[in-house]
Amino acid sequence: DLVREDMNKKIIRYALYGIEIMICFALQVTPAALPEVFGGKAVLLLSLALSFGVFEKELPAMLLAVVCGFLTDCAYSGTVGFYVIMLVIACFTISLLFQEYFRKSMLTVMLTAFAAVPVILILQFLIFYVSAGYPDRWYMFFHHYFFRIVCTLMPIPVMYWVNGFVFRKTAET
Repeated sequence: DLVREDMNKKIIRYALYGIEIMICFALQVTPAALPEVFGGKAVLLLSLALSFGVFEKELPAMLLAVVCGFLTDCAYSGTVGFYVIMLVIACFTISLLFQEYFRKSMLTVMLTAFAAVPVILILQFLIFYVSAGYPDRWYMFFHHYFFRIVCTLMPIPVMYWVNGFVFRKTAET
């Protein structure tokens, strides 16, 4: 009976995660649904995937990262690969750190996000903008990517709170 109850809680948790993913994807791809700050718009699925990594074990975190990464790749570039790879690596690392070494608190989550988000988005800039040889690199970075980093960090506290609540209410007993 406890096994069935645990399974039901997991199903509910992953269904709620799925709803979150769909909402974030819809907001991310709908024009004018999210405000652009100086040309930078939040990558909500990046923030969401990182918050999954905080609460879930490594394998579920990586599977959720694949979904978020695939949808983000489709939304931004039409090619699958960059965000899938980056989010799988980030979510595995974050999950491992929070399972073994870090306490789950707003401070540790924000410090982790302040490390992961800029690394991922700067790598995107270097790979897809700088290596492609586009002109005005620094202008593009400071007038688009910098604010994308800032906007992507902003929803992390809300996602941490929501996913923490969902996880605590549906965790195995």
